Parts: sequence; structure tokens; C-alpha cells
Amino acid sequence: MSDITISEGAEYTAIFHGGPFDGTTDTRTATSDALDDEITVYADVEGLQTAFAYRLTKARQVLDQTSAEYTFDPQDSDPVDDLQERGDRSGEFDRE
Repeated sequence: MSDITISEGAEYTAIFHGGPFDGTTDTRTATSDALDDEITVYADVEGLQTAFAYRLTKARQVLDQTSAEYTFDPQDSDPVDDLQERGDRSGEFDRE
């Protein structure tokens, strides 16, 4: 996807678009000689660990700074009800 050259161990900035992490950034470390094509980030939703997938859509390098833009991929993410559709769930996930 990206023709950006990066060395294993180098840091880059991931910028997230869409989904629950919209507008946030993360400093990541390259685990190979390429940017990650997909990133999975996790968050607690109603007390449960939930996975959200983001796909690389654009990357750029300015001097020694590398940034990569990732877009939310709901198909590869765990399903989550919209806030408006959740209703009252008090007691639904009781664990005793």
C-alpha cells in the first residue's frame, strides 16, 4: 500500500479516522521495513475488551517524520451497538 521507506524499530505517527478512535493519534514502532497495513486497537466497551480494526489509507514522510493515516474498518471490528440503540443494560452483564 505504502511506498514509504521505514526501518524496523523506527517510530511513526498513526492518525485514526472514523470509529471510536476518530481524531486520535498514536506513536508506533515499525516491526518490519514497512508500515502496518492494518492496526487493531482495543478498548473496554461495557466492561468487555473490544477490538477495532483500522486500515492504512495514506502515508507521508516529511524530513525524518513519518505519519500514516488509518481508516476504521467496521467489517473486521467487533460489533458494537450504536449509543442510541443501547438502552438500559443495568444488570445485563452481572458477574458474580
